Amino acid sequence: MLAMRPDRPAVPLSISEVDIIPVKPRNGLIAFASCVVNGQLYLGNIAIHTRLDGSGYRLVFPVKVLPNGKEIQCVHPVTRQAGDQLLQAIVEKFEALIASAQRDEDVASMTRQPGGLHGNGPTPAS
Repeated sequence: MLAMRPDRPAVPLSISEVDIIPVKPRNGLIAFASCVVNGQLYLGNIAIHTRLDGSGYRLVFPVKVLPNGKEIQCVHPVTRQAGDQLLQAIVEKFEALIASAQRDEDVASMTRQPGGLHGNGPTPAS
């Protein structure tokens, strides 16, 4: 098994097509992500968890569980730099999705109020 190798030289990654699927939060799991690396390699089923100390997010890469219960890592970053680049790209997309959902909820709550967004509700009596 390859472990993180901080001594390897950093190679910039091109991370694109980041897709986020939020899930009902459970035991720190908040979403799953997928992305394409260098336009050539698809990575999927990357779990996004909140950090145990609440200071941010961490990624958990997929594993294969054998019938005897042993877990085998399918894919994971080999260098800290690659892990950091993946984390940054995925968290950036996740936070944008959350911000967009929050804006949509704010707009929806405004439209449920009397008058809505366009002032189409009852007008005050003169």
